[in-house]
Amino acid sequence: MTQAQMKQFFEQYYAKITENNANILPNIPSAMQANPNETQEWKHWKMIPSTVTDKDFAQLEEKMEIKIPNILRLFLSTYHHYFEDPIGRNPIDNPFFAVDNAYNPILIRTNYLPFTWDKDGYFIRCICLDNMPDETKCPIYQIDHEILFDFDEYDENIQKADIAMHMEWVCENFDAYLKQCLHAISERGLNT
Repeated sequence: MTQAQMKQFFEQYYAKITENNANILPNIPSAMQANPNETQEWKHWKMIPSTVTDKDFAQLEEKMEIKIPNILRLFLSTYHHYFEDPIGRNPIDNPFFAVDNAYNPILIRTNYLPFTWDKDGYFIRCICLDNMPDETKCPIYQIDHEILFDFDEYDENIQKADIAMHMEWVCENFDAYLKQCLHAISERGLNT
């Protein structure tokens, strides 16, 4: 996926939520307010170009002890936004919010990169990094977050097979995931 294609995804997704007047939230930073003159607590938000830098990604990778795939870098560095799950929020004041919110050290150690929660908050969505650097062969999986309570996050002996048996396949890669999200919101509206 190119930068232009990523931008197009965001713009199409945003158009769908604004069509349904679903871009209203409280506590929106002024830079992201669609109408700065709104006086209500709940305000319409807008996407703004991302300010994420290579240094920001380096710090995230160091913190997570994992290499962020290029397509996820592109996703996180195109626009700041407040999309709900299954996309996840990445506002200007916390551009890695969705990734940080989904973070789990067990998933990272077993080569699953969590990037968001599903719409109900039960499943953590992950990119399986086993086939890196070929991102087209890095499928998206989800795992019920409660299953992870059965594991000690400090146990270095947890193997990929211990986690893989609980993973549910979502789609073939991150590009397909975004297309699936866009298709779902286009076909069914916001209740995807």
